[in-house]
Amino acid sequence: MSTRLLVLSCFAFLLTLSQISAAQTCTPGTTDPSVTICMPQNGDALSSPIHLQIATNDSSQVDRLQVWYNGFKRWENPVSSADFFLTTGGGGPYRITALAHDVSGRWFQSTVSIDVTGEVFVCTPAETANQSPRSVVICQTTDGEIHFSPIHLAWFALAAPGEQPTSVQVFVDGKSVFQTPPALSNGFPLPATYLPLAVGRHRISVQAYDSQGAFKSTLYMKVDRIYQGCAPPTVLPDMVVCSGLTDGQTVNGIINIKAAAAASTGILRFVEILDGAQVLNTNHAWLDNGLSVAPGPHTLVLRATTNSGVHLQKIFNVTSQ
Repeated sequence: MSTRLLVLSCFAFLLTLSQISAAQTCTPGTTDPSVTICMPQNGDALSSPIHLQIATNDSSQVDRLQVWYNGFKRWENPVSSADFFLTTGGGGPYRITALAHDVSGRWFQSTVSIDVTGEVFVCTPAETANQSPRSVVICQTTDGEIHFSPIHLAWFALAAPGEQPTSVQVFVDGKSVFQTPPALSNGFPLPATYLPLAVGRHRISVQAYDSQGAFKSTLYMKVDRIYQGCAPPTVLPDMVVCSGLTDGQTVNGIINIKAAAAASTGILRFVEILDGAQVLNTNHAWLDNGLSVAPGPHTLVLRATTNSGVHLQKIFNVTSQ
């Protein structure tokens, strides 16, 4: 993804996104069959996530709608129209194709080309407009999205009037994988986390709590490949290393590290300690990097700390030749 510094400039996009939220519902074209992309429009320069409004006209029943970014399928649902936000994962030119299928077996499509000028990693006013009290809006990912792992998950939890959420908990396939500790960071509810997921379809729920109890939102998405780190462990809490690194291994100047950790309360930080010195400290639940080492013996410690303060650790003694 592009630099997180774009988060600091996201407010420059909020006015535009608020105006987008007031746009009219997409009106389908007159051709049978046809797909109409009302938003975005060809030639637009926009920030990610992209607000998509799509409609179809078909004398037969449309049973599937897809969205492709630059030749990659990024979203699919059994619907005939759609109004949602979908991230790009980077800036630059994007060719967006809406592809529809009907029960008679016909495929038909429409395409627009836009320029992505930046990324916003939190919920925007356009995504949370008219949100009801005691509800959760999941802004990233999107229901029906197809994305690589790890995923960026962003939400906005609105508690009962006059209250702030006391905690936010994330469930993947019914299993708790993250909980804010005790839900507040610098006095504000945490709005996002990055999660490693296994390849396949997943049910993701974000559940918030206030004085009246729990309230949540649920979506379904598909992970098509693992881009960084590993698939998370199946038994929690635990850590997995999938780069082939083993204790006693001989390496040729580089220690390759791919790892993931998971716990029911989530991972607060993941660090690498080489020969007693900390060389990497991240708040992600995965590691994906290489360490250059001098010839000779070395000790590498991978340590994940959960939000409840539990340490998960693996130690590797390696020799570089």
